[in-house]
Amino acid sequence: MLKRYRIIFGTVTILFYLLSTYWIGNILVSKIEKPYNVPLKEAKVDGVIVLGGGHYKGSANLPLEAGAFKRLIYATMIAKKHNLPLIFAGADYELVATRECIKELNATLDLNLSNISNERIVNKFSITYTLNSINTIQNAMRAYDLFAQNGISHPKIYLVTSAFHMKRASGIFEDFKFDIIPAATDFRTRSDFCYCFYFPSISGLQLTNIAIHEMLGSLRDHLKRIFLTNPLSVEKGK
Repeated sequence: MLKRYRIIFGTVTILFYLLSTYWIGNILVSKIEKPYNVPLKEAKVDGVIVLGGGHYKGSANLPLEAGAFKRLIYATMIAKKHNLPLIFAGADYELVATRECIKELNATLDLNLSNISNERIVNKFSITYTLNSINTIQNAMRAYDLFAQNGISHPKIYLVTSAFHMKRASGIFEDFKFDIIPAATDFRTRSDFCYCFYFPSISGLQLTNIAIHEMLGSLRDHLKRIFLTNPLSVEKGK
């Protein structure tokens, strides 16, 4: 019996060590990010959608979480370069933080990113906010409703989100009949090497957590598609 416990304890210890190294986390997340680590594909689209990614309440400036701020900046760059409407999809608190960031950028960088009402999309460099949405499925649903209100039933868009989230987000938006061109940013993996990658670290655990979270999320979405006639009807019914 004691030998069995030693085997179990040893196995768990080794597994925890591996999952807490940047080496393993980097391998797991890079497999998710790699397909999207490419130059942006040029195309004629109806707009740019950027997904919310958290905020820091009480921040004196730029209150979006670092990854969310990268998403916003990259989406704004694309929209400005191609003179496209920018649509933000996220929770109410993310919307407030995004508005504050846009206000600061407009004031200091002469960005001239004008705010449009929630019900309209205009064919120029501007930003529109969808209604409150607390997950990726609701992001897609609210964005689709916004395009539909503007007479666009099959939108073609640049979708901006973190690279590790792009595969799952793209699948969900495609379920809502979006034609997606991935515009990934906020890459978390590295192509260089350091011996420190083999030591347990918080950053290693964080990377592993991202990989597991996305894998479980993808599995959940896949099961919905298999077992539900309308995989996303659960969200629509809320």
